Amino acid sequence: MLSDTEVSRGDDEPHSIGEILERAEDATDSNCVSIRRIVQELGDASFAPLLTLPALIVITPASGIPGLSSVCGICILLIAMQMVVQRDHVWLPDWLMRREVPQQRMQQALQLLKRPARRLDSVLRQRLHPLVEPPLAIVPQLMCVVAGAMMPVLELVPFSSSIIGAGVAVLAVGLVARDGLVILCGVIGILASLGGAIWFLL
Repeated sequence: MLSDTEVSRGDDEPHSIGEILERAEDATDSNCVSIRRIVQELGDASFAPLLTLPALIVITPASGIPGLSSVCGICILLIAMQMVVQRDHVWLPDWLMRREVPQQRMQQALQLLKRPARRLDSVLRQRLHPLVEPPLAIVPQLMCVVAGAMMPVLELVPFSSSIIGAGVAVLAVGLVARDGLVILCGVIGILASLGGAIWFLL
C-alpha cells in the first residue's frame, strides 16, 4: 500500500483497457517510470487493472529489457495472491515499487498497445457473470498466481514469458470488463501455455 504522503487515485478504478493505458501514460512524465508511479496513477485499490498492465507490457518489445519479465511476473504473482485473499488495497514491497523502466521504452510499449486496446474495448461486454464473481472468480486469480510465479523461472526461455503474459492479459482483461467469455478463453489459453512451458522444462 502507498504511504500517507503519496497521492493515489484510490478507489477510482479504470474500467476499460484504453483507460488503463491512458493512466499508465500519465505516469511517463520523467526519464524513468517507476512501478510506484504507475500504482499511483491506476489506484492502489484497482486490482484487475494493476494485474492487466504488467501482463500487457510483457507481450511488447519492452519485454526485451533485462529482468523486466521477472519484475512483471512478480507483480502479477503478488497482485493475484492479494486478489485471492480479498485484500482492499494492493501492497507491493518497496524494492519492487522502486523498480524503473526507461520512459521511451514504456511510451513505445503503450503506443503499440493503444490500437488493439481500442478494438478490444469495442467488443468487450458483461456476460457469463458467474465466471467473474465468487466463488468461480478465484479460478482465473489462482491461474494468474501460478503464471506469475513461472515467469521469472522462464525468462531465459525465448518467448515463454510473453506467451504466459498474454494468457494472464486475457484473464485480467476479462476481470476488468467482467466478461466471462474472455475469462473462459483466457483459462484455455493459459492452461495450454503453462502446459507447453512445463513440457519444455521437462
